[in-house]
Amino acid sequence: MRSGSARSLFGMTRLAAGARAVLRSATRRTGRRARRVAVLAPLDTGGFLGASVAAWISTSPSLLPRTWWMWAVNIGLSEVYGYASGVLARKLVRRIGTAIGLQMQIAPDHRVRARWVGAAALVGITTYSWVRGVMRQREISHRVQQEPKNLATHVVGSAAGLGASVGALVLVRSVIATTHLYRAMLRPYLPPRIVRVLSLLLTAATVAMVTDRLLRGRVLENVLERAETANLLIAPDVPRPTSPLRSGGPESLESWQSLGAPGRKIVSGGADTHLISRTVGQEALEPIRVYAAKSPSRSLEDTITAVVAELDRTEAWDREVLVLFTGTGTGWLQEWSLSAIEFLTAGNCATASIQYSFYPSPLTYLADRRSPERAGRLLLTAVRRRLSELPAERRPRLYVAGESLGSYGGQAAFRDVPEMLSTVDGAVWTGTPSFTPLWQQLTEHSRPGSPAVAPIIDSGRHIRVITRPRDLVRNYWGGLYSPWEHPRVVYAQHPSDPVVWLDLNLLWREPAWLRERVGHDVTPAMRWFPWITFWQIAADMPLSIKVRGGHGHSYHEEMVPIWAAVLGQDGDGDGAPSEAQRRRFRAIVDAIRRITPQG
Repeated sequence: MRSGSARSLFGMTRLAAGARAVLRSATRRTGRRARRVAVLAPLDTGGFLGASVAAWISTSPSLLPRTWWMWAVNIGLSEVYGYASGVLARKLVRRIGTAIGLQMQIAPDHRVRARWVGAAALVGITTYSWVRGVMRQREISHRVQQEPKNLATHVVGSAAGLGASVGALVLVRSVIATTHLYRAMLRPYLPPRIVRVLSLLLTAATVAMVTDRLLRGRVLENVLERAETANLLIAPDVPRPTSPLRSGGPESLESWQSLGAPGRKIVSGGADTHLISRTVGQEALEPIRVYAAKSPSRSLEDTITAVVAELDRTEAWDREVLVLFTGTGTGWLQEWSLSAIEFLTAGNCATASIQYSFYPSPLTYLADRRSPERAGRLLLTAVRRRLSELPAERRPRLYVAGESLGSYGGQAAFRDVPEMLSTVDGAVWTGTPSFTPLWQQLTEHSRPGSPAVAPIIDSGRHIRVITRPRDLVRNYWGGLYSPWEHPRVVYAQHPSDPVVWLDLNLLWREPAWLRERVGHDVTPAMRWFPWITFWQIAADMPLSIKVRGGHGHSYHEEMVPIWAAVLGQDGDGDGAPSEAQRRRFRAIVDAIRRITPQG
């Protein structure tokens, strides 16, 4: 018995050793093959041609001037797309040729000549497209009133984009090599069909695990950690308010630390009473600014309650104007909009907002798009409930506003346009993303033939879409509106604002605004291309708030005439501002510029 058990154990040991040897041999062979596939294998001819064409197209202009990394993103992603499309096209052509019996051969003596001609054409077209792209970037810079980038920016960006596409190709081939590895390991033990299916499943699981560890485990956690740290940072150049009419100041129910970095900057900013009085030429009140921030220990509903309590404490209900702002993902508000209201009303106003998240807007939208919607809806509902308890003659005029993701969230407070017009006394929405439901309702009912960058809604009777201040009194084509009635709503959107125009449909469909090519600060040379245009506009977004005011996602000086119109301070609203009004607007713009030098 002992001898039999020993022989059995010895046999099992030899079997295991043999399996390990087979596995090591297969792994070594597959490892060598993986290296050849990932690094040494020649480029696919169709893929190379596709990548080249995509690279030529990627140098075409988009909305804003490109930095080196914007060049890299455009070229890198475009070449990846072009290479994949070229590989698929070559295989499709080959299969069709085989099916119909078509064969093409090049004589050996002509093959060398064809290669030289092809190489010369490739170099020539690449050089031409790149130089033309650089010249278009200079044109775009002038259109948005920026200094053109130097040549090194374009060279470094192009090289980085080429490197990124090569890295992506190596990565894809490494994934294919991983599939080969699993097949080699499983082939001795399983039927071929099961090997194919199981190797694909194992490869997908491996890629998912690595991606999860890299993106969520490192990149995403790093982004979240930085956002949390930035929100807690108390900047020494942002002083705590000394006025009891500001949240975080004396007598405030909200502590200075609890407001978050954007909130602290908001309540600390703005003009003092003396500057407002001197600018508008009349005695001014001190404006009220109310803010509260959501925290791990406080729900969104509790944060709304805290804002209403601050409005009670500061007696904001006694002011002439009350404006509810829905902020961006981090809780940021545009100082130009806040200050414009305060100067135009001579301080007889109150503004209120909350921080519903401290993550950047793209991350907030992807991870928790309900938060901005709930924030806008709950804040308006709570304030209207409190206003209903006051006598009608004591209620302030109620306005709502938001920019970017704040515009998306603020408009979520209304089911449709009639409800918005019947609920508030006016609204200002700037840089509204195209996926905003209320905006989509409006554009569906715009006047046929009106431009997509500034659609005409009901002849401008209540709602006007503007790309620049002059659109307040005449439509984009210079035509007359119907008399402007109250309540008044303004949608401000620059033709060069990528936040407004980025849409997933850009991947496969040309949008109307690009097909029309009527934007005054967008080059008419811009064209739509599948996949490529989407990433071009996506790459324009991060720096769109840093371009000069009046372009991109920077809404600055125009906020003064916009708020004047919505508040009813533009005369009859049907003609150009008078000279006295223009002087008043210029004085306010100059004053705001002094307190917001970064603008």
